[in-house]
Amino acid sequence: MTVNKEVYSDGRSGMSGLYPMIQDTPNAERFACSVGQNHNDNGSEAISNRAAHAFGAYLPASKRAQTSWYKDPVLNNHINNHINEHINEQVTNHLRSDDYLKPYHQNTQRGIKNDTNNGMQPVGKFERMERLADDAVSTIDQVAQPIRLSFQLMTRAEPATMVIATIQSLLAIKAADDEILIIDNNHTKRELYEPLADFCHGLDPHLNVHFYHIDAVSGFKSGALNLALGLMDPSASHVVVVDSDYQALPHAREAIISAIHEYPKHALLQFPQFYRDADKADVHSELNHYFNYHLYRFFNRQRALSTGTYAVIRRDALVGLGGWSGASITEDAQMGVLLHRMGLHSRFIPKVIATGILPTTLCDLIAQRQRWVYGNAQVLNSYFVRPASLTADSSANTNVSQTMGERLQYMRAHFSQLSAWINFTGIFIVLQICTLLIMLAALIMGAQVDMAMLLTPLYVVYAAYGVFLLRRLWAYAQDRSPLNQQVAQHVTPTFTNKLRAWALHLNFWEIGALSWWPVLWGRDKPFVCTPKQAVISSRRSVWQANICALPKLLLILNIITLAVTSPLSALYSPLLFVSALVVTVLKLWSAKIAFDNYGYHPEVDERYADEHDTYDEINNTVNQSCVIKNNVAKNKKTARDNITKNKHPNNTDPIKKYMAE
Repeated sequence: MTVNKEVYSDGRSGMSGLYPMIQDTPNAERFACSVGQNHNDNGSEAISNRAAHAFGAYLPASKRAQTSWYKDPVLNNHINNHINEHINEQVTNHLRSDDYLKPYHQNTQRGIKNDTNNGMQPVGKFERMERLADDAVSTIDQVAQPIRLSFQLMTRAEPATMVIATIQSLLAIKAADDEILIIDNNHTKRELYEPLADFCHGLDPHLNVHFYHIDAVSGFKSGALNLALGLMDPSASHVVVVDSDYQALPHAREAIISAIHEYPKHALLQFPQFYRDADKADVHSELNHYFNYHLYRFFNRQRALSTGTYAVIRRDALVGLGGWSGASITEDAQMGVLLHRMGLHSRFIPKVIATGILPTTLCDLIAQRQRWVYGNAQVLNSYFVRPASLTADSSANTNVSQTMGERLQYMRAHFSQLSAWINFTGIFIVLQICTLLIMLAALIMGAQVDMAMLLTPLYVVYAAYGVFLLRRLWAYAQDRSPLNQQVAQHVTPTFTNKLRAWALHLNFWEIGALSWWPVLWGRDKPFVCTPKQAVISSRRSVWQANICALPKLLLILNIITLAVTSPLSALYSPLLFVSALVVTVLKLWSAKIAFDNYGYHPEVDERYADEHDTYDEINNTVNQSCVIKNNVAKNKKTARDNITKNKHPNNTDPIKKYMAE
């Protein structure tokens, strides 16, 4: 089915006509099960009753069908104001019509308030609105709202079997009224998304699974998430973001509901990431150090930023925020900061409820880390700038009652989480490069320079390196891996395990030090998805790929420094020589650990092949769906041909018959 504006303006959500996210691509296609019944192939103006009931007909049907919400590439202030204005108006009118606010309306409409000290006092317009909002919030809190989850998967050219396995894990835990929404976006590979579409189409409509494919969505993943926010069921109370490879564990929904009941006023509940790869233990430990140590600390746990997958977000808070921000390629962390600026609360829930797949190659792991470093630096770079998404209406909701101490605590938590992958040794790396270049130029030109004085900056450089290394080593030594112990009880990581994770982290030293610098001069970096497919290669190709992928700048600089300050040099310095030797050995050790985890392992390739064999049932389901569809189409064509032949038995063109033969 070719997509037009009317099909996507179907009113599944009150937001759907207001998000200008989908670019105007004529060959975008829509696949859905249990969602297309209200549409016809001409794209008639169909509005779902539940959306109209929830938000009211704030946009006429004719206008809604004409809304071109995929031509404008930017979610601008006008759209945000439009969303907030209509939604707030509908909510306010609804609350004012209820009996529980009638006595209060009588007082506020007369412009008076009951003051215990001064009796009835005049009330200004703003204070009446503020009191009305406070009473509305308290009333809503008193009413037990049903919890409905919208599991949202954003996929881009992912292996169909992997995504189907994730969908099946969600089907095993979801409640009857939960929904699963899959937005496949920003690619045109039909062989990847058509099996997903066929699988979803073959499911029972009562399972409430909806699949959409869009050729091009502006704003990378944030654009797709905003599209999902517009297409989701408006009666769903919470959005659950799910990565395409993260399979839910049996207790996942129970843990989510328990956390929502425990923290009912929190807008964001973040569950940890965890991995099911058994052959990359050091990579697992290094990546999970963020959740086991940084986010696990108490001051971060109660002010957690989102890390993407299995972030549970209140839908009304996300709508009030104006949707997902595209200001950073780490849209999840940006969203968390903006929620805190609105005075909303978040919490890290240290319970493993799903497992994902690690990057399959060292190159993919490094590309993923570069994206995290760059995106978090974008958030830090704009930290003290009020974004356009916080309009006048939304900024009024900001918790202005925070004390200076509370604001400093939030700043501490934000900088702790956003800088977890970043280090600030880049200036010292540049200083080391400049010092060595000046020394080399002086030697070549034969200039009369006190070479010993040129070594002074190197003492500063290695002092900074020492502080960085010791701080990171201390952090990894304090990591007790509480999340790992949930999965494998009575298993405590040894100090050797911690040392290996720390050493592996040193492979990303230059990335954390230098990858964020382009943010300072406003350079944009494209969003790069992490591939999830295993690549079966030869030993030589894997070795070459790993050599090319590993950062080598610090290794080269320290080898040169070793030569300059060695006992055979006129500039011999024992302290600098030992310091350069230590850094060189650490970099070589870290490279070896990376090779241990991402080396050539034929048995792993066989395991991946066996893992694909376990998807036979899924593939059979998809294949049977395709066979049934083809058989139905063939039977229809045969029946049509028979009817035509019976009606016109002698009306066969011999020329056409000859050409067909």
